[in-house]
Amino acid sequence: MRLVLQLLFVFGIFGPSSTCIGGLILRDTIVIDGLVVDVEAEVRFDSISTDLSKRDAVVQFATTVNGFLGRGGPPTGWRYWSRSPDVNMQVFAEVFGFSSRIHKRRRHKWRVHLDGGFMVTSLVSIDTSTFPDSLIGFLPATADDPLRMVTSQQFDIGTETDTLEAIWNRRAGITPFGAVGLDVVLGDWHCGFTAGARYRTRSSEDRPILYRPSLDGVAFDPGLQRNKGLEPMIQATIGYQKKGSPLTFQLTGLWIARAEQNQWWGIGVKYNT
Repeated sequence: MRLVLQLLFVFGIFGPSSTCIGGLILRDTIVIDGLVVDVEAEVRFDSISTDLSKRDAVVQFATTVNGFLGRGGPPTGWRYWSRSPDVNMQVFAEVFGFSSRIHKRRRHKWRVHLDGGFMVTSLVSIDTSTFPDSLIGFLPATADDPLRMVTSQQFDIGTETDTLEAIWNRRAGITPFGAVGLDVVLGDWHCGFTAGARYRTRSSEDRPILYRPSLDGVAFDPGLQRNKGLEPMIQATIGYQKKGSPLTFQLTGLWIARAEQNQWWGIGVKYNT
C-alpha cells in the first residue's frame, strides 16, 4: 500500500507540470499488489516551426540597358555582305513587380514583372536607286576590300565587266515596346523569360537581298514593304547580382517576329532601386 501511495505522489507532482507542456493525452493501467491503478498523463510538445518558406508581395523598380548585335545569318544576311553588324540598344523600366520568396535563408525567389521601354536600332542598308542598269551582282566585303557591285555591258567588240564600290549606310529607328516577364532568383544568379510586343511606328521597306554576280540571274531582290503595327517578341536573360549590390550584369537574347532583323544577342546591366 505504501508503494501505491508513493506512485500516486509521483504522478501528482509530474501530472500538473505536464499539463503546462501537454497537448497529447496518454492512458494506461498498471497492477500493483493485485490492485489495478489507472494512469492518465497529458503531454504537450512545443515544436519550433521548420517551415523556411515565406511569401510576400513587394513592388519592384529597376532600369535596364541592353546592347545587342544582330545575327549574322546566311550569305543573304547584311553582316555577310558589309562585315558590319546591325546594332540595337534597349532601354526599359520594370514598372512594377510581385515577389514571392521561396527560401528565406538562401535568397531564392521569383518575380513577375511588367516592363516598358524603347529600342533604338541601327541597320546596315543600301539605296537601291544608286544601282546601275548593268548590275549583275555583288561581291562581299573583305578585310581589304569594301562591298562591291559588279557590272557587265555588252559591246560589238565584246563584254566589259567592271567592279564599283557599293556605298552602304545605316538606317536608324526607335520603337516602343511592352512586355510581361518572370524571373527566378537563385542566390546571386537569376534567369528570366519575357514575352511582349513592340510597335513599328512607321511603314518602311526592308533592305534588298543581294546576290553574287550571275549573267543568268538577278542581282538583288527588293525588300518587303512593312506596315506599321505590332511585332511580337520574346526575350531570355541570365544574370548575376552580387549580394548587397544594386547592379545586375546579364546576357540576353531577343527574338522579334516579323522584324527585318529578328534575332539579337547582347549584354546588359540592370539597376535595382
